Amino acid sequence: MPNSSDCEQHPENTEQTETIPIADLEPSLALPPPPPEDEWRPIPEHTNVDASRFPFSLYGIIPVILGIFSLLLLMLCGFFGYQYFQSVQESQSKMKSFNQWNESFQNKDENFLQVQKALDQNKEILEWILNQNEYLTEALRELNAKQGDRCGPPLSHWVKYRNHCYHQTLKMVSWSECSDLCVALNATFLNMERHRLMNIMRHLAVNHTWLGLSYHEEDNQWKWKDGSLPSLGLSLPEPSTDFQGKCVYANMHSVGTDNCTTSFSCMCEKPVY
Repeated sequence: MPNSSDCEQHPENTEQTETIPIADLEPSLALPPPPPEDEWRPIPEHTNVDASRFPFSLYGIIPVILGIFSLLLLMLCGFFGYQYFQSVQESQSKMKSFNQWNESFQNKDENFLQVQKALDQNKEILEWILNQNEYLTEALRELNAKQGDRCGPPLSHWVKYRNHCYHQTLKMVSWSECSDLCVALNATFLNMERHRLMNIMRHLAVNHTWLGLSYHEEDNQWKWKDGSLPSLGLSLPEPSTDFQGKCVYANMHSVGTDNCTTSFSCMCEKPVY
């Protein structure tokens, strides 16, 4: 059985297609209208001035820039010139100081050479003096060994001053025992002050050494054993009852006071024989 769709027939298109030319669709190009008469007038002269304003302003700025640059360059040259001048002055000052130091050193060197030359010239004289000194010292030792010292035998630690000899005992006792100790040495306890004696006592007294000087309560005075008063040169303190039982000692630098029962050395004396 035949298909119904196949039996259907399409109707034929009997309409005719109208062809439109392309040239007819494009509109015709129209020429622009002529410019108005005002636009064809000549350009005024002032327009040339406005057109050249920028070049003239640029030409004016360039000299200013060059002037500023020149000024900066001049300032820079001045600064470096000043620094160079300062360095030259400092170098000259240092060179001057060095020359002065060199001259001073040369002068010292010359003085040293002169001193050395003088020492070399006097070398023989100094050697002769040393030899004579050794000879005299040896001769003095031999003389003392044969005859003895006027204050006693050699190495007895006696010192002569004018017409007396003085001795600082090695044994240390109280002030009241110094008299007996000096008697045992065939001498007496230092009992009076002689002219400039205390100046020598300060050199003799290596340590604290009793002198025959003590405080007397009955008349409130410092007195020697012979009853004489000490000189002001001893610089003793003002006597008072506070010094009861005090005695006077000497050392290398001064004199002082202490309890008479304290054990010190004793200063003994005897006449020269």
